[in-house]
Amino acid sequence: MVVAAVALLVAAAPPASAKPKPDPSAGCGQPHAPGVTAETLATADGVREYRLAVPDDYTGEKPLPLVLNYHGLGSNAEQQAVYSELEEKGPARGYIVITPQGQTLAGFRLWNVLPELASPDDVGFTGALIDTAAAALCIDTRRVYATGMSNGGGMSAYLGCNLGSRLAAIAPVAGVSLEFGPCTSEERVPVIAFHGQQDAIVPYFGGPLGILLLQDRILPQVEEAVAEWGDRDGCKPRPKIKMVSEHVQLTDYSGCDGKTDVQLYSVSGGGHTWPGSIPVGPLGETTTEINAADLLLDFFGKHARRD
Repeated sequence: MVVAAVALLVAAAPPASAKPKPDPSAGCGQPHAPGVTAETLATADGVREYRLAVPDDYTGEKPLPLVLNYHGLGSNAEQQAVYSELEEKGPARGYIVITPQGQTLAGFRLWNVLPELASPDDVGFTGALIDTAAAALCIDTRRVYATGMSNGGGMSAYLGCNLGSRLAAIAPVAGVSLEFGPCTSEERVPVIAFHGQQDAIVPYFGGPLGILLLQDRILPQVEEAVAEWGDRDGCKPRPKIKMVSEHVQLTDYSGCDGKTDVQLYSVSGGGHTWPGSIPVGPLGETTTEINAADLLLDFFGKHARRD
């Protein structure tokens, strides 16, 4: 009898690898127009702007994942939407995509990844964006993700360190080493990063930034920054390393706690660029051997918050 009861309990228990069930937001069941719109949000730092992309087949009944997509220093939301391809590819794969606009400081649109600067509060802005999306749209609050390019990539890493309890994964592109200050979040956040080894702005092998702004900040090597994420996530200390194409190497940490993963795609000869996107000459070589948008969306699809 006891053996049979135990067997029944074991059979009824979900497999350890099963994904958590969706956590529908308050906006589920409400109508919302599909397509791309320009939106604003009142914050303590003033009225903030962002782009919202909703899938064409959106019904408001099924909780959808949300991607936050941050532009680089001196860029803007519209440019990032095009450059990353996420405003097109995300909704086509069932993701709602928000592309926020940074505020202007020192003559540049940027994201505040400096813990000593209280304003603008871009972590607070991000939290408000998630709250706004959850109230107006049907999102799965267990599947909220952040990515970005350069300073925006650093912003996604900064969010992983300071808003990890609300994020299911992050994907810094050319910016994983731009996360300044200690991590305040104890959450184990999956990471997929991309970086060119010939990046002249955010140097792959460490050192000062390749621009005048913040040149006094010495950046760690990209592989060291990724290894720190592996340590935070409780991964095995020695990653698996393999070539996925002629010029692209994957550093893959496995055996991480909480079903997390930490991955780095390194591009030999690659510049300060978004893999698979349109080439931007002054920024260096852009590889077409991989597509960052496709890979990060695949990665996001495998991860959901478990708490």
